[in-house]
Amino acid sequence: MRQPLGQHFLRDLKVVKTIVAAAELKTTDTTLEIGPGKGVLTGELLGRGGALTAIELDRAMAKELEQRFNGCARFKMIQGDFLKTDLQTLFDPKQYPIKVLGNLPYSITSPIFEKLMTWPGWDVGVFLIQREVAERIASQPGSRVYGILTLAVQIFADVEILLQVKPGAFNPPPRVISSVIRLRRKKQADIPSDRLPDFFDLVHGAFAHRRKTIANSLALHTGVARVVVEKWLVAQAISPLARAETLGAADFGKLTDAWAIFRREMNLTSATATSTIPTLKF
Repeated sequence: MRQPLGQHFLRDLKVVKTIVAAAELKTTDTTLEIGPGKGVLTGELLGRGGALTAIELDRAMAKELEQRFNGCARFKMIQGDFLKTDLQTLFDPKQYPIKVLGNLPYSITSPIFEKLMTWPGWDVGVFLIQREVAERIASQPGSRVYGILTLAVQIFADVEILLQVKPGAFNPPPRVISSVIRLRRKKQADIPSDRLPDFFDLVHGAFAHRRKTIANSLALHTGVARVVVEKWLVAQAISPLARAETLGAADFGKLTDAWAIFRREMNLTSATATSTIPTLKF
């Protein structure tokens, strides 16, 4: 096991079949597998008849998989870091949409999702991830785990938790329960791409101090007097006493343009937050 990535290899074939079935694969589909490891999911995917590209960081495992599936013309093995892979050049747009699957290392789940969300080439993703992270991604306003990660995924995709997976399904067993999660990419993201920096700056500010009201949190985030922030929120039909976790993605979306104007009016010249997920800690 590659400890730095926190990788645990799936061995339960029932879970493997559940993951593959959730992707609703057709023989005409092109599939991307992130971190195939020992290939238990890879073999099942190739059995469905479509083209498969797998990206594996571990050189030895990548070599083994390349040798194992050498006779399959539909299989392409890439040894490298998914986070550094240019997906735009890896796939011809004629192959779109791509279905993406993987048993993701816990330690890099968030940056993988950040990279995937803004890529226009995928439509369905099925992943095995830590249960707590899955619950954050799928949570709704008012939940104690609802936050930046939730919004960072849900503005791009609809989310379903399909299955809980016990530690014994892996080798070696992790200390936590995992979940199979399915993401369906929205035809149009809730936030236009040119507005994402403003959106995430607002969201980061709103959630910077979860125990405080949104007015207090934004005031601390910007250095602007609380009374000024309160007046701005009232003008946007948002109660200054509300907490960030009670606002939905649509609420933050409606505030985004007004927030960009507010920043200019307050002469807030510091860069807006362009990083959506990696700053989060689980």
